[in-house]
Amino acid sequence: MSDRKWFTEFEGPGHGRTLRIDEVLVDVTTPFQKLKIFENESVGRVMLLDDAVMLTQRDEHIYHEMLVHPALLAHPEPKDVLVVGGGDGGTLREVVKHPSVVRAVQCEIDVEVMSYSREFLPFTACGMDHPKAEVVVGDAIEYIRGHQDSFDVVIVDSTDPVGFAEGLFRGPFYDDVKRSLRAGGVMVQQTESPLFERVWWNRIYDELHQSFTNVHCYWAVIPMYPGSFWTFGFASMDRDPWGAFDEARGAKVPDLKYYSPKMQQAAFVLPRWAHRQVSLSQEEGGG
Repeated sequence: MSDRKWFTEFEGPGHGRTLRIDEVLVDVTTPFQKLKIFENESVGRVMLLDDAVMLTQRDEHIYHEMLVHPALLAHPEPKDVLVVGGGDGGTLREVVKHPSVVRAVQCEIDVEVMSYSREFLPFTACGMDHPKAEVVVGDAIEYIRGHQDSFDVVIVDSTDPVGFAEGLFRGPFYDDVKRSLRAGGVMVQQTESPLFERVWWNRIYDELHQSFTNVHCYWAVIPMYPGSFWTFGFASMDRDPWGAFDEARGAKVPDLKYYSPKMQQAAFVLPRWAHRQVSLSQEEGGG
């Protein structure tokens, strides 16, 4: 019998997904969370935060491309972009691909996540070393309060809505984001699995609708995330992420593996039950 160790992330009381730990590269507790990076033969390097998979080398491009490009391409000329969290650097890597972007600020509270990502996850951490990138260490909730009317796009690349990250999924933060956006600005956020985080999922969209006029849910297939069906929230006062995004500009974004303009159109078509739930949230929120 193999003496190899295995990691299981439980998605519910009766099921989960399991990865073999071939070699542990990092296993530390930072001031904010547990951080582990290990090698796996099938998916490459894996990063866990508080025993939840944040990324695998095999499929991280799906998450990062779909988090970034729908929002930036729905804005006619995004120049200043804020990334909330995103300590592995993958979101910045995608943001700086857009020629119009002049400044890409990443505000991450956990310096150790960034440090270990630079050492062991260079395929994402390269984003932090781009000339357009500006890395700020601090509490993004406090940071954004001091930067009104400063950004064209705000991308919230956070951990799950528990512990110190819970405030990033609440109405007061969304109101601060709205104030930080310039006219025509866009916010996007990862919004968990509607299959296995139904209560939180509903709550997130309820509160987004309280702050923004136009709120849309879209999705991507991310094999290493719970349920594989992962969602993102697009929020704006006036932008249309489906009908008015710049398809020609999207076709020119370099080094893409998952995203395409046609994928952007398709991603906003939800399964019937998810569409019904988002529509209910909109009615309740008055958006």
